[in-house]
Amino acid sequence: MENVPGQAFPPSAAAHGARLRGMRSASRLLVLLLPALTGCRTLYVLRSAWFEAELLSSREPIDRVLAEGRIEGPRADRLRLVPEIRAFADELGLASTRSYTSVALSWDRRILNLSACAPLSFQVATWWFPVVGRVPYLGFFRPQDAEAERVRWEARGYDVWVRPAGAFSTLGWFRDPVLPEMLDWDEARLAETLLHETAHATLWIPGSVSFNETFATVVGEAASLIWMERVHGPDAPGVARLEADRADGRAFEALLLDLYDDLDVVYKNLDESPAARWEARRALYDSLEDRVARASWNDPDRARAAARRGPWNNARLAQYRTYHLARDGFDVLLARAGGDISAFVDAVRQVVDGARDPWKALAAATETAVPLSDR
Repeated sequence: MENVPGQAFPPSAAAHGARLRGMRSASRLLVLLLPALTGCRTLYVLRSAWFEAELLSSREPIDRVLAEGRIEGPRADRLRLVPEIRAFADELGLASTRSYTSVALSWDRRILNLSACAPLSFQVATWWFPVVGRVPYLGFFRPQDAEAERVRWEARGYDVWVRPAGAFSTLGWFRDPVLPEMLDWDEARLAETLLHETAHATLWIPGSVSFNETFATVVGEAASLIWMERVHGPDAPGVARLEADRADGRAFEALLLDLYDDLDVVYKNLDESPAARWEARRALYDSLEDRVARASWNDPDRARAAARRGPWNNARLAQYRTYHLARDGFDVLLARAGGDISAFVDAVRQVVDGARDPWKALAAATETAVPLSDR
């Protein structure tokens, strides 16, 4: 496999042992995925297992890579932070996993996620897999595979959105590595992503992806802010910028969730003809830039650029909602816990324990509203 751009040296001889261990992981991965063969296309499952095994086989211990001087400069600095962030996650009471103790420097693929949704409703395509349950997206390790799937769903009349996935996680089942591109991120994004993924390994409710992703988003954002304040001080410029960016992010999140709800009302108005609903849909999506222009931002240029970064369609909006749905209940529990992440996680566990619907359980415990489209 080709070395990634900017990599100073090829994999060391010790990487051979990592490959052997990765292939043993591959056999366990295939056993884990075999039950999915009856519910999904066999070729997709086998291909995904192969590429995931390839990724796991490319792992090398972080301490060895650093000791050998395999990377330099800011990328090496980011890699040195990973063990520290993992220790910080343990300190916060998140699950202690063996993930992110290694890095896949020689791995040169990019993971893509595809989601599909009906054009005049928010009926999303879903797929079932062992462990995680039913999910509203498919992951791909090659752009041609994602493109072929996009063509198939668009031929069926669906909206489709394909996006890069920043990190890779098997929810703690395997020793997931740091991906090369993660070493080009800034410190706050790296910390947030690692803490987000560790939150998934800490609590995951099969079949409740929107709940799981919103929970992990809250943990990742809150915990990474604590990290930045501890490392750099609460009054550091980087912390102030992060808080301003987070405030803008929350405002953009609320704006998109309002757009989702407005579209949902249009789609459910079956008294209108399909042509009328299509026209209303176009008008609402066209209103996005105006909604952004009328809102207040710390960085207006960034908000406007985000709104123009298309395409906007049902698949993208539904996927965005999966990660940002109805934070109010989580925010209430986090405030009750005094910002203590461990206490917050325990509180969420207690709320959802034995619950058939985690969103309704959270709403009842916090006296907040059940998400509109989940009522």
